Amino acid sequence: MPVNSGLAQASNAFLLSTVVIYALAMLAYACDFAFGRRPAAVTAAARVPELVGASSAAGPADPGPKGAAALPVRPARGPAGFWVRLAFALTCVGLLAHIAGILSRGLSEHRVPWGNMYEFIMAITCMAVIVLVVVATRYQAYYIGLFVMVPVVFALGLAVTVVYTPAGALVPALQSYWIAIHVTAMIIASGLYIVGAVVTTMYLAVDRHERKVAAGQPSGLGGIIQRLPKPQVLDRLSYRTILFAFPVWTFGIMAGAIWADQAWGRYWGWDPKETWSFITWVVYAGFLHARATAGWRGRRAAYIQLVGFGCLMFNLIGINLWVTGLHSYAGLG
Repeated sequence: MPVNSGLAQASNAFLLSTVVIYALAMLAYACDFAFGRRPAAVTAAARVPELVGASSAAGPADPGPKGAAALPVRPARGPAGFWVRLAFALTCVGLLAHIAGILSRGLSEHRVPWGNMYEFIMAITCMAVIVLVVVATRYQAYYIGLFVMVPVVFALGLAVTVVYTPAGALVPALQSYWIAIHVTAMIIASGLYIVGAVVTTMYLAVDRHERKVAAGQPSGLGGIIQRLPKPQVLDRLSYRTILFAFPVWTFGIMAGAIWADQAWGRYWGWDPKETWSFITWVVYAGFLHARATAGWRGRRAAYIQLVGFGCLMFNLIGINLWVTGLHSYAGLG
């Protein structure tokens, strides 16, 4: 079935509009840090029902970094100021344009639009923004908006300029209903991993600032850090994001193995993409194990998570662009 060029052009227009709207949202989030209301201090002894609900499916609630008092994921703060409301509204409008761009791309191609790196970047950035909207709404964590929007705008900017691939039919290896199962699971997990890595980086920055202040040393980040919650709050938020992402990634690997058996006659062949997906799984499993091991919470566990995210990014970028394998169709088209 031929590509619908009108819908393909509409998809391009939606994605360009998305980049512009997200950039404006990013600017509004930055203005909130510069001019907005300073959030109230987080009460160290407080707990919120969300912590019990979020951890009920995974066992006892994670106690956070060793020796830290239990802190809520939702920081105590007053009503959102003008810049936050504007930024969040722009984020939601941009997300609608983003979804419209993905849907029109798929309709123009008469298939699920997960067939190349351009479409995959469209999808995982969309998932990252969905996670941002959900987390910000549920936990009043609007403070992560700026830090999530920076990589999203950068990635989408590269997607529509450098990595852009015209709408077209799937290569024969991808013409299977398993693309809607395997790749969708990987997209969902990747979007969650992106937000988890962003929040972990914020946690490390706040933790470093507090350690320097405690030692009487200047950190140079006081103005920004004062608008963020305590490091334990960020640590918990990141941990819960990975708790959701890891089983989805696991399912995606299993679905990919089943698809590989149908397409290539074997479940696992140590193709570079398969290998690095498994390496990513191992590192994130190590992170979750570290969180369950006294003495490996906090900064050391955070570093493990960032190593896992580095493996994920190499799997997405390095393997697709520079390594030849059975998954080479996901490159620049």
